[in-house]
Amino acid sequence: MYSVAQRKDQAHSDGVWGLAWSKSQPQDRELILTASVDGTVKVWNWDDKNSSLSHRWTLEGHQLGVVSVTTNRAGDLAASSGLDGFIKVWDLNLESFIKNIEGGPVDVWTVAFSMDSSHIATGSHNGKINIFKVEDGKKETVLGTAGKLP
Repeated sequence: MYSVAQRKDQAHSDGVWGLAWSKSQPQDRELILTASVDGTVKVWNWDDKNSSLSHRWTLEGHQLGVVSVTTNRAGDLAASSGLDGFIKVWDLNLESFIKNIEGGPVDVWTVAFSMDSSHIATGSHNGKINIFKVEDGKKETVLGTAGKLP
């Protein structure tokens, strides 16, 4: 059994497909990011003491639905992937867009930062893992998963 602790009406105009929870050390804040088929990522402040969410800002720019969102370990960067085939990198401290990385139409179903935030890995529809360098957006490696990884 469960109960709804808090309801956010009209938080997104379509379903939420991705979610990330981040704690930023310098600001000592917790953020929850929601990725939606409505084409947006919403950033929410999490108040653990009161178990409540408050909308902070909306990240816009994907042309189609957003299917995945992630943050780096430091909590200062986010990456989102959309059905438009793009990865977008965001600065969570400045609340701003940093760059687009073109991933391809079926190659960015899920995203994750490397431990040092220098790379982004994407999972694709065809089972491949793509590794992109954040600095220049270039695809560095493709790993096939139809069997054992090298």
